Amino acid sequence: MNERKTPWPWLAFLLLALSAWPMLRDWQREARSTQAPPKPSIANSSAFISPNQIEVQLRPGADDSTLEALSREIGAPLQWDSPLHAETEIAVATLPSGVSVAQALDKLRSDGRVETADVVHYYTEPTSAVLPQELVAEEPSDSNSTLKKDASGWRPNDPRYDEQWNFRLIHAEEAWALSRGKGIKVAVIDTGVAYTNCDKGPIARDFKQTRFVPGYDFTSRSAIAYDDNGHGTHVAGTIAESTNNNEGVAGLAFDATIMPVKVLTGSGMGSSAWIAEGIRYAADHGANVINMSLGGPFPDKLMAEACDYAHKKGVVIVCAAGNTGTEGVGYPAAFKPCIAVSAVGPKGNLAFYSSYGPQIALAAPGGDSRVGGQAGTILQNTILRDASGNPVDDYYGFQGTSMASPHVAAVAALIEAVGIRNPDDVKCILQKSAQPKEPTKKYGAGILDAGRAVKLAVNTYEDGVARFWFVVALFGLGGLVMWFNRKTGGPRHYPFWPIAAFAFGLLAPDWLSSTFGLGSHWNLLTHSVLIPAALLVLGADGPKERRFLGYMALGFTLHLGWEFLRDTIPVGLDYGRLALLPWCASNVLIGFGLLISGLAAKQE
Repeated sequence: MNERKTPWPWLAFLLLALSAWPMLRDWQREARSTQAPPKPSIANSSAFISPNQIEVQLRPGADDSTLEALSREIGAPLQWDSPLHAETEIAVATLPSGVSVAQALDKLRSDGRVETADVVHYYTEPTSAVLPQELVAEEPSDSNSTLKKDASGWRPNDPRYDEQWNFRLIHAEEAWALSRGKGIKVAVIDTGVAYTNCDKGPIARDFKQTRFVPGYDFTSRSAIAYDDNGHGTHVAGTIAESTNNNEGVAGLAFDATIMPVKVLTGSGMGSSAWIAEGIRYAADHGANVINMSLGGPFPDKLMAEACDYAHKKGVVIVCAAGNTGTEGVGYPAAFKPCIAVSAVGPKGNLAFYSSYGPQIALAAPGGDSRVGGQAGTILQNTILRDASGNPVDDYYGFQGTSMASPHVAAVAALIEAVGIRNPDDVKCILQKSAQPKEPTKKYGAGILDAGRAVKLAVNTYEDGVARFWFVVALFGLGGLVMWFNRKTGGPRHYPFWPIAAFAFGLLAPDWLSSTFGLGSHWNLLTHSVLIPAALLVLGADGPKERRFLGYMALGFTLHLGWEFLRDTIPVGLDYGRLALLPWCASNVLIGFGLLISGLAAKQE
């Protein structure tokens, strides 16, 4: 006589579905945030587009003969854009009158030797209309007294550190207690960095202990990527200015290494070809993080391909959203692989100049002189030129999304230094740990929180390692017990399958989240008892199978409970424990139900 099938497995699935309901609205919100920005309506588009110049991204293996053949096809001479063409494989051409740009691009894009082609676009350092380069008062202002100092953490001895309200806003001292960015390379793709003494100028005085690796200047085709503007050095200072050296101010990831890549001229403008080359150069030379405090209103195909290329190589790309003060995120920030950053002032509100839109991932301190005056800007060391062209090495307060972006890039370096290296996982941790603030089109997931981000990264990485060694110890303990029983004449049975089933349940979620990414919504399914429950419903209901699935369910249940208590459940944004509680509680209930059912199964 056949046993009557009980309906409880289907009731369990219904319970899990209902408990996941609180998170569905947030998933829809995140999906909407990936939409492409509207095409810009720019009155003076000629300032950003060179209509008779085209750029070509060639496929690997292209050489001079390839350029000659393509030049004949389009009726204009293609030339390599830099001496590093063997790495970047980017060429440019100026079309003579009578040659159609559209036809030339169509021919190139349809050629198998070409990855993509576009007209040349121009991008600039986003500068705000007020106080772009003003000296901050020598004495620390008391206007930031509302920002509390971190109760715990590590504090540097830099004499003007108290003026860096921005680091207190994001709880930098808590982050420094856990990570300082050691071993991580951050490429500053900008106007260069005053990182060495050379014929172009001196090293900035508070960068003498900062670590650097060789970069490149694509604007003048030089191996020395020196800053002749001041913008790039200021940006690099936020990331890794020499810290705890009794000089000036601090950098956020001061043990990280800076790779200076110059793609903007002294006037602060650069071509899309230079920027695309800079991105590929950084990715090919070991950069872990790229910061681009630059932008423009138009997308560019070569730049988009370069961002995809770097992201696939494991590089985190952080970009300034723009300083239009209106809705509309600029490029490259609006490209999908990039982390778009808006700017807030000392009170944590969107700065008057900051661009915003659905592509914003999170906000970070960029300064706001309308709220805090000069003391409300971002203070770092850089070198500017006086009216006579002489270098003036001092501490200056800048404001802009250019200043917000390197805060996020620096925290990304802190996260990577503790072991989280996948760029999507880094972005997920940055967003999940952010200080929540609405609306999302202005602040994304919220305001950057370095302390929470690094703590979440440490917990996520170390907990995975701890679970692995726990399973290793469990197998070892089973072997030790069997050895002891042999010595004492006890049972010699080794409980391999119960341990293996439990180990699978405990470790499989880590493997699956590393496959899908920490921000994937699939993790909601894989970090639950759905897998053993589904196997049971599909027919694995014999006594042995039920016991096996019971131990597996125990592993999944303990894994989920571990993550709930440590606040490391990888299901995208931080939904809060209240939203996650029904899901976790229902999983625990069903998981232990499967375990008890398996243990109660009759022995065959």
